[in-house]
Order: sequence, then structure tokens, then C-alpha cells
Amino acid sequence: MIIDCHAHLVPKSWFHPRSPKAIFNIDLLLEEQEKAQVDLTVFGNNWIRTPRDSDPLDLVKEFNEFAAEVTAKYPRRLLGLACSMPFGDERFLKETERAVRDYGLKGIMVNSSVNGEYLDSPRARPFFGLVTELDVPLFIHPPRVTIGAEKMEIFRLPEMVGRPFDTTLSLTRFILTGGLERFPKLKLVCAHVGGALPLLPGRLNFGYELRDDMNFGPWEPDVLTRPPSTYIQQLYFDTVCLHTPAVLCAVQTVGVDQVLFGSDFPPVPIPLKRSVDTVRELAIPEEDKNKILGGNAERLLRLSDGQ
Repeated sequence: MIIDCHAHLVPKSWFHPRSPKAIFNIDLLLEEQEKAQVDLTVFGNNWIRTPRDSDPLDLVKEFNEFAAEVTAKYPRRLLGLACSMPFGDERFLKETERAVRDYGLKGIMVNSSVNGEYLDSPRARPFFGLVTELDVPLFIHPPRVTIGAEKMEIFRLPEMVGRPFDTTLSLTRFILTGGLERFPKLKLVCAHVGGALPLLPGRLNFGYELRDDMNFGPWEPDVLTRPPSTYIQQLYFDTVCLHTPAVLCAVQTVGVDQVLFGSDFPPVPIPLKRSVDTVRELAIPEEDKNKILGGNAERLLRLSDGQ
């Protein structure tokens, strides 16, 4: 199987004239699947194309119902992820639990930040506790407004630069403040090859090694029990980059078993086959390419054992 772990579909009620039409067009996605020989597409809500003036909880509920309906209608072709907000109150937690337990959705997607609040926020701890209890993968996707937004006014920089680096900052904060110490069983899937995370193990490690030398600035809170790179090795990265060397860097950083094929189609109107070819062109054994293209996702999402 080839399983695409990064795509976005939304309810037709969210239509806006400036929205990419592909996020409403399931038939187009099915056609692209055929051309690229992709068997299953995993889709979620990235909060970039949501109605701006609606209540967030209402949007979460509407999307989760939509994801469950589409998954039921196209069980062999489409798989929806639950939508949630990590900083939400008890109502969001209950809706997230319902989406997984009652609707049977096999994973959850959230933003790396919401209005400048990142995943290391103490307000997110009840959410991470619930995700650990539910034992499903959590897909981390950057938001519409990202780090450095004030300098992202030209050339679609939010999409090309801001989003990968919002993921980078959020997950780095989460790791350094003890997020994976506190919730070691989390299975975090990081969009866009994890941003810059595959490049950072060495830099984070020398920061940790020199943490008692205040000439390089403060290191607090000092809560880690091992070097930061070891926590990065717990993460999963998708392959959304259209750059084979970047995927190879991810493979060499976290291991081939923790890299998942992704395309970001819809909405990005790049032929799905180009994203598949990004993996096919890797200078690794065919067995490992097949793990990335589908085997790892099949295991992570528990698609083969009927769970």
C-alpha cells in the first residue's frame, strides 16, 4: 500500500471564493490517487481554511462529523483525523475523546501554535494526557499565522518558511521544557519533514552540554534527563518537501521506521506522483522505501490489525 499521511479536505459549508477548490473536491483527489497509485489518503483540518468568525468548538464538531462521514463513505481510500485544539477547555477534550472512541477516527491533528501559544503551554497538558490515554498518533501541523509573521508579507513566505519554522519552534520548546519527559508515549507526527528539526540534534545537544555555562545564556528549566537529540528520535516526520535530500536527512536522523509519506494534496496543486517520486528517488533499499510509502503509516494507524 501507498498511504499519503498529509492532506486536507473540509466540509463544503466552509466554502470561500478564495479557498483552493481541491479541498472540497473528493472526486479530484480520487483521480490523483489513481494516477499516482496511492491507495489511501489521510486528511485533517489545518485551521488555515476555516470560517474566521465561527465558534472554534462548533468548527471542531462539524469537522469531526465530516471526517467520520467521509471515512465511512470511502473506507478504502480516505481516512479522516479528528480535529482538536490543545489549549481548549473540557468541552474540547470531550469532543476529542468522542471523535476517537465513538467515531473511530484513528488519529488527531492540531496546530503547532494558536495565536502565539505553543505546545509547551501548561494549558495543553490535559490534552496531551488525553492523547496518551487514547493511544493514537497526533499530527502536528502549523497554523495560518506563524512565527515571524511581521516579516512574512511577501512571496508567500508564511507557507514556504513560516509554517515549517513554527513547527520547529513549537516542538523544540515542547522537548526542552520536558514535554516528552512528561508524556513519553506520545506519537507525534511532524508536518513538512519536521521543519528544521532533522538539522538540529547537534546544536541542541551542545546547548545541553554547555547548559551550566552562563556565558552562552540561561538554560531553564533544566528538566531533561538525557540529551535533546534522543527526544527528537522519538518523533515521526512526514515527507512533505518535494526535496529528496531533506527526506534522506530525516531518515538518517530518526530512522526509516519513523518517516511517513505525505504530499499536502489537497490543497497544494502539485501532481501527487511528484511527491511519491520524492520517496522513490531516495538512495535507500526498496524495502525501506516501501516502509516510508505505506508500511510505517499502516503500523502507526493500526490499519492491518483491525484495531
